[in-house]
Amino acid sequence: MENNRRKRIYCPNCKSQLKAHMNFCFDCGQENNIKRVSIKILLNDFFSTYFTVNSKLLLTLKLLIIKPGFLSIAYLSGRIEGYLRPIRLYVFVSFVFFLLSTNLTSYKSTIERINLTLNEMPVTIGDLEDGFGESETAPKINENSLDKKIEKIFSTERETTIFFNYMLAKFPIVMFIMIPVLGLLFNLFFFNKSYYYIDYLIFSLHLQCFLLTLLIITTLIDWLLKIDLSIVAFLGLLIYGYIAALKFYKKKKLITFLKLCLVGVFHTGLIVVVCILFFLLVMQTYSV
Repeated sequence: MENNRRKRIYCPNCKSQLKAHMNFCFDCGQENNIKRVSIKILLNDFFSTYFTVNSKLLLTLKLLIIKPGFLSIAYLSGRIEGYLRPIRLYVFVSFVFFLLSTNLTSYKSTIERINLTLNEMPVTIGDLEDGFGESETAPKINENSLDKKIEKIFSTERETTIFFNYMLAKFPIVMFIMIPVLGLLFNLFFFNKSYYYIDYLIFSLHLQCFLLTLLIITTLIDWLLKIDLSIVAFLGLLIYGYIAALKFYKKKKLITFLKLCLVGVFHTGLIVVVCILFFLLVMQTYSV
C-alpha cells in the first residue's frame, strides 16, 4: 500500500531508478522517503535492530534445546532468516562457554582452591595470563627435551595448573576442527543420496551448539549451587542426539541407535588421537 510521503526518483543507496508508488527500493531494500533523520528515527533503528537480534537469539536457543533436529531441518528447507544461522550460533555459544570455563573453573576456582605462590608472593590472574612460568627467577630447562619439559610441568601443582590454563585457552581450535570430522562420520554412517555433505555439517554444528549450551548451563549450576551435573549432561546429550538423528535422518529407531553408536565410537577415538597431537603441539610452543 502506497504511503502518503515524499518519494525519491533515484535510490540514494544504489542509484536504482524508482517509481512514485515504491515505498522501498526494489534492488537494495532501502526505504524510499525524503525526510531528515531525527532522534526518534535513530532510536527506533537502534532498538529495533537490538531487540530483533536478541529475540532471534533467544528463540534459536529455545528451539535448539527443546526441539532436537528442528533447526537443522528448518535451515536446510530454506527457513533461514527466522533463526540465528548455524555458524553464528556456534561462535556465540562457544565464546560464552570458553569465557565461563576459563574465568570460573580455571582462574577463579584455582586461585581460591590452592595457594599459588611465585617467588613467595601470591600469584595474580595477570601472572597466570602473562607469566606462564617465564619469570626471570624461574629455573630454565632445555626446551628441546620433551621429557624434561613434562617433568617440569608436572613437578608442582602450580606449574600443572598454569600449563592446563594455557592449553585450555587454545582448545576451541580443536573443538572447531572436530565439527567437520563429525560431519564426515555422519555422512559415512547415515549416507543418503538426497543429502549433501553440507547437510551433515549443519546437523553436526547444531549438535555441537547444543553440547556447548548444555555445558554452559551445567558450569553455571556447578559454580552457583556447587552441584556437579556432568553425568546428567552426558546422558542428556545422548538422548538429545538420538532424538535429533531420528527426526533429521528419518531412519528406523534401532538402525539410528546402532549407527549413532558407531559414530560415537569412531568420533571418540579420533578425539583421543587429536587431543594427543594437540598436547604434543602445545608442548612444543609452551615455555617453562
